[in-house]
Amino acid sequence: MTAMRTRWIARLYYLGLVALYKSVRLEVQGQDELEAYWDGGGKAVVCFFHGDYLLFFPHFRGRQATIFTTRSHRGEYLAEIITRFGYRPCLLPDRRKDPKTVEWMVAELQRGHNAAVAVDGPLGPYRVVKPGALVLAQRTGHPIVPVGIASAWHITLKKRWDRYALPLPFTRAAICIGERMAVPPEAQGERLEPYREMVEKTLLRLNDAARAALNRQ
Repeated sequence: MTAMRTRWIARLYYLGLVALYKSVRLEVQGQDELEAYWDGGGKAVVCFFHGDYLLFFPHFRGRQATIFTTRSHRGEYLAEIITRFGYRPCLLPDRRKDPKTVEWMVAELQRGHNAAVAVDGPLGPYRVVKPGALVLAQRTGHPIVPVGIASAWHITLKKRWDRYALPLPFTRAAICIGERMAVPPEAQGERLEPYREMVEKTLLRLNDAARAALNRQ
C-alpha cells in the first residue's frame, strides 16, 4: 500500500469524523477542571476504553498530546488521522519483542506532552485495564485522567474484541471526565495493582455515568 493512498484514506476518514462530531449533541462533564489544569501547565495521561475512542479525537483536538499506536498498517492509518487533529503520533514496536518500548514512551512524555491511552488495547481483554498507562504515570509524575464516553445511537461491532461503538450522525453523546489520579513513584510491581484496579473501576463508573447522562437527556 502506497503512502499516497494511506494519506487519502486518512483524509477522508478525518473529514467524515469532523462532520460526525459537528452533528453530535454533546454533553460534557468535568471539562472545566481539566482545562484549568492544562492552562496551568499541567500534563496528564488521559485514559479511556478502546471501543469508545471515536469522539475523543475531535473533542480534545488542539491539545499537545502524544497518542501511541503499534507499528503496523492500521497504526500508519491512525497516525495519519490523529496528525490531522493536531496530535503527535508515536508508532511503537511490539512491546513483547522490544523491552525498550516503555522507555521510549516515557521519553516521549518527558518532552512536555500529554498522553492519550486506550487502556485495554491493543487487543484486550475487553475493558480490562492494562498496567502500561499506570507505569507511564508513575515514571513521569503525570496523573491519570480517566474519561468515559457514550452515545445514544450507535452501531456496535460485536465481532471485534473491543465491541467498537460507531456513533451515528445527530446522536446524543456524553463525555464524563474524572478527577486526576496520582500514581506514586513507589507503586511498582505488585504495589501497582491497587491503582490499576482503581483506574478500571473508575472508568467503568464514568462510562455508566455517561450512559446515565443520556437517559436524563
